[in-house]
Amino acid sequence: MVAGSTSWRLAQVNGHPALTVQLDGELDTVPALWLDDGLITGTYAVRNPEKLSHLAEENVLSP
Repeated sequence: MVAGSTSWRLAQVNGHPALTVQLDGELDTVPALWLDDGLITGTYAVRNPEKLSHLAEENVLSP
């Protein structure tokens, strides 16, 4: 269980579909999927604050 206020948004990060997860208003985690011909071929999640600080821009996907 995660304490505090959690929110997430669909995004595209480094050309891959992803989520941006915020905890108490701060970027906490960015999980992403690698797709090949419509199939998930890999997953990746970043939680390292130093790497997250380099996330220059995210593009929110339309539902």
